[in-house]
Amino acid sequence: MKCPNRAAERRDDIKRVLATRGYGSVYDMTVHEPAKKYFEGTGVLVNDRVNGVAYVDISERADRGLAEEWTQRMGYKELVAFRSTDLRGKSVYHTNVMMAIGTGVAIVCADSVKDAKERQHLLSSLRRTHEVVEISLAQMDALCGNALEVEDGRGLPVMAMSTQAYNAFTEDQKRVMRRHVADLVHAPIDTLERVGGGGVRCTLAELF
Repeated sequence: MKCPNRAAERRDDIKRVLATRGYGSVYDMTVHEPAKKYFEGTGVLVNDRVNGVAYVDISERADRGLAEEWTQRMGYKELVAFRSTDLRGKSVYHTNVMMAIGTGVAIVCADSVKDAKERQHLLSSLRRTHEVVEISLAQMDALCGNALEVEDGRGLPVMAMSTQAYNAFTEDQKRVMRRHVADLVHAPIDTLERVGGGGVRCTLAELF
């Protein structure tokens, strides 16, 4: 983690609990922190687990070399790396703010990727395997890219997002997503979005 206050949140007790549930292999990248190289886990990684493609927005929080190291170590087929900026021209702090990948649909703010070659490569990679919902910079600012496909209590796929994000999607965009999931579920998390700067995806992590 780049920020010391976030690095202090590491929980060895959670590692021990996960180890008792079959997650005993730990790949610790904190050895790179003294060199000021960071790779902030689920935030900087948006993974297409089915097709073995890792998407990473290179920034101060996502070192290119560490992204390549992670991709190789985890046995992924490809790393799609790029740089993106927000409405104010600032680097997007985490990849999962500007894109999300579900089983059959992907959400991405291609407009945030200013380099034309990087943008085309990103879109081409996504379109090979997914129907793509392109969001605007303003929609990214409303955290439309910060969504996560999960299963509901019936075992059906749903796309989880904040109420702010849900309201910012157009009806056409919602129709595209509903072709691939049983429902779009949302909750009002205005305080987290305003103070913490993250949406629903930032509050969730997956175990596979």
